Amino acid sequence: MATAAVALALAGAAAVCDWAWRRVPNWLTAPALAAGLGLSYYNGREVTAAAAAAAGLAVGWVLWRLGALGAGDAKLLAALGAVLGWKRWFWSLAFGLVAAAVLAVAQLAHRRRLAALPHVTGALVRGWSVYGLRPHPQHNPEAPGAVTAPFAVPLALGLVGALLLGPRLI
Repeated sequence: MATAAVALALAGAAAVCDWAWRRVPNWLTAPALAAGLGLSYYNGREVTAAAAAAAGLAVGWVLWRLGALGAGDAKLLAALGAVLGWKRWFWSLAFGLVAAAVLAVAQLAHRRRLAALPHVTGALVRGWSVYGLRPHPQHNPEAPGAVTAPFAVPLALGLVGALLLGPRLI
């Protein structure tokens, strides 16, 4: 139960910071990573926590290199992995990605740009073979008119979903 409270506090604080400033600060993620690893050692689950933290950092790094999220979001994924352990982290990420996709489609629909989604998605996928792990030059968060959203918010929603549905999934 303590890990759930720590994870909720971390994700909630990150969501507020990301919503307000579009940043997840290091002063939040670095101590959370250390606390998560320490708490997992105390609870005897240091291996699963370390594996989830490493997976979080790896997934976050790839998404950051592609320009899909910020470096703070990548570090948040690692910190949540350390706090939650492998299974809860996986389901939090899965639900968070679904929430992010729903939020993105809603934003595109609100801005009347939903019709461009198949074209842009195709260009991004084709761009991976050309540009590798670099942001697409025309379709990235820094491009003029790009539709962006703070990733920590849907990730926090994903955490809530994983905690609520966790006993059924894990």
